Amino acid sequence: MENTSFTFNTTCGALVTSIALMVASIAIDGSEWSMVLMLLSMLGIVVLVRRYLRALFPYCFMALAGCVIAVVAIKHFQQTHIHPIPGGDLELIGEVVSAPLQRGESTRFDFEANKGVARDEFIGRVRLSWYDAPALQVGQRWSLVVRLREPHGFASAGAFDYEAWLVREGVHGVGYVREATLLGESEYWGYRFQQLKQRLKHWLVTELSEDVSGVFSALLLGDKSGVPSDLWDLYNRTGTTHLLVISGLHIGLMAWLGFNLASLLAISGMLPLKRIPLIWFKSFFGIGLAMVYALLAGFSIPVQRALVMTVVALLSCCFGLRASLITLWVFALTIVLMLDTLAFTSVGFWYSFIAVAALCIGLSGRPGIPSKWQRILKPQWLVFVVLLPLLLTNGQSVSLLSPLVNLIAIPVVGVVIVPSLLLAGGLFIFVPDIATQIIHFSGALLEFLHQFLQWIDHWRLLIPPRPTVQTAEMVLAMLGVLLLILPAALRLRWLSVFMLLPLIFTRERIPEYGVAEVSVLDVGQGLAVVIRTNQHVMVYDTGDRFSESFTAADSVMIPLLNRLGVRTLDKVMISHGDRDHAGGVGALIQRYGEFDLIAGSELPAYNNKARACGKGETWSWDGVEFQVLSGGNQRRSNDASCVLKVTAGDKSMLLPGDISHRIERQLMDESYEWLKSDVLLAAHHGSRYSSGDGFLAAVKPEAVIFSAGFANRFNHPSPETVSRAVAAGANTFNTAEDGTLSFHLSTDSLIISAYRKTHDRYWWR
Repeated sequence: MENTSFTFNTTCGALVTSIALMVASIAIDGSEWSMVLMLLSMLGIVVLVRRYLRALFPYCFMALAGCVIAVVAIKHFQQTHIHPIPGGDLELIGEVVSAPLQRGESTRFDFEANKGVARDEFIGRVRLSWYDAPALQVGQRWSLVVRLREPHGFASAGAFDYEAWLVREGVHGVGYVREATLLGESEYWGYRFQQLKQRLKHWLVTELSEDVSGVFSALLLGDKSGVPSDLWDLYNRTGTTHLLVISGLHIGLMAWLGFNLASLLAISGMLPLKRIPLIWFKSFFGIGLAMVYALLAGFSIPVQRALVMTVVALLSCCFGLRASLITLWVFALTIVLMLDTLAFTSVGFWYSFIAVAALCIGLSGRPGIPSKWQRILKPQWLVFVVLLPLLLTNGQSVSLLSPLVNLIAIPVVGVVIVPSLLLAGGLFIFVPDIATQIIHFSGALLEFLHQFLQWIDHWRLLIPPRPTVQTAEMVLAMLGVLLLILPAALRLRWLSVFMLLPLIFTRERIPEYGVAEVSVLDVGQGLAVVIRTNQHVMVYDTGDRFSESFTAADSVMIPLLNRLGVRTLDKVMISHGDRDHAGGVGALIQRYGEFDLIAGSELPAYNNKARACGKGETWSWDGVEFQVLSGGNQRRSNDASCVLKVTAGDKSMLLPGDISHRIERQLMDESYEWLKSDVLLAAHHGSRYSSGDGFLAAVKPEAVIFSAGFANRFNHPSPETVSRAVAAGANTFNTAEDGTLSFHLSTDSLIISAYRKTHDRYWWR
């Protein structure tokens, strides 16, 4: 009874610590006063509870400990990451510390700078790109002349938090290489392991097709960069993306192999069992092999969670303790958050811990012996049910067939392919020919699995993503899921249906009649705007295409549209054909199918399917007026930009694309009375000669928005242009500093919401 009470109290204390750590990390904005206020508040609570409610004192003390850990982590971050990066060329001396990733003619790698040769020294890990780089190896010591800048990601609803990810990776800055001198090889032993990983990846890439080598690199090395985007989409649509993530299945397999290896050594008489019990050898062999695999896989969050649970479980066996699954889960949660206080910013953190919690709850505490089919089907059903609300609210579709697909895919990957890969990886060093034969067999099996997934994908039984839901609806849905997976003795499962209804039948929040909701997206050096009326959605420009698999539309626009509940687009207007404005058209066509596509100049990449925008074209949607003031029939692409005016109620917005001062003067001559607008989207990202004094005087904007990239090489927006806008009496906004900008056009006063201001995080620069 005492042992049970101790376990319960310890588990609750660890859970309180982890919750306090997460809450403090989110609530503290990084300022000294907020940290002091948080600690004083928690200390006051602890003192009060100590005096009046002694039973709660240990848990309040644990909450205080969590807040202290969060404050220490934030201070460490500020001291090591938040410091200005000198401009201009910097000479850094250090080592290559990550396997280089080659994309076309550019190579990306992490560089640990341990010496800065400049008046303003910079020391720390940086992520560099190198055009036409030589063959780089982990551990090489270089003297590099680089250009650096602070990490800066897209700040928009649903967009990936690039800055938090780089903090978790330990990266202080990003940049590119200008000059380089090889100094030799580092003698640090830790690089030998990274070099082995690099050799293994090169072996997989040279021996197998792109699809197979990408998946095998993800399963063996934790490197998912080689998985093609279309294959990612296939795994996503069939609900099997988790197969590409090294998780508890793989770590548990290694621990099991270590257990059995210790047994074989004991049978052969190679272990001193008279001095040390066999269970100690089994546990440490299991922990050792699991640790080696975790090192090989790169310690992702699912790996950390599985490793902590494995280590605690095996050590409990050594000391004669029986830790429950939920205790192991809570300890894993606490330790992962203590090691990385920003782990909660990763979607994988929530998916991994919530899925395992569902298994811990749903597979324990049940009377009787489950049947064979229950043991096979129940884990799939539990994970599917508990992750369904999370996936839908995170903008992902969910396949209704995924539980059945996983019944085939999980054994194929977990029982056959992963053990074969681990065996081949071990044999690669000693007998590479045999290892090659093994991976070719595994590759053939994986290709068969891909064919099966493609066949399943034709059915497309998908639940579409839900628009942004209220916190109360999400909490109610998770309580309903909890009722579904708890023991049936509660006899309250029927309530779960009613708890899930608000999520399933979420009402899409749409603008009122006569109102236009406008979002100028943070897409870097480019332009993308979403305009919604009561029954229609329009896109004006789509942002850049950074590579064949990475566009601003995929990264920023589509996640936002998913959160808004948009399933079709009525019209897409591309101001002109430059890539930073039209780079995402293909992504929108793939996601939303056909729509009315208009452009100011030709779009060769899309077979010129767009019709030309015509000056004087007008239309009305739900009480909102749209008018094209200029576009097309120009020799220069920028001057051919579609100039669009949107009017709702008493408010209006002017979107001029990339027109030059010549077209501005032409508009003043021909359409002066139509230029007056409350919001002006500055032409050509705020270039030096755009938005002249006369044009600003004609528009008379209350607000001027600059859509520009952070620290862009064009120096947009130009200080002269910003000064002209301020002198004209306008408030200025910049997506590089403010993130996505959202506002309503209606008869009400104009209020512009900046995402970086409303969702401020201490790890954002």
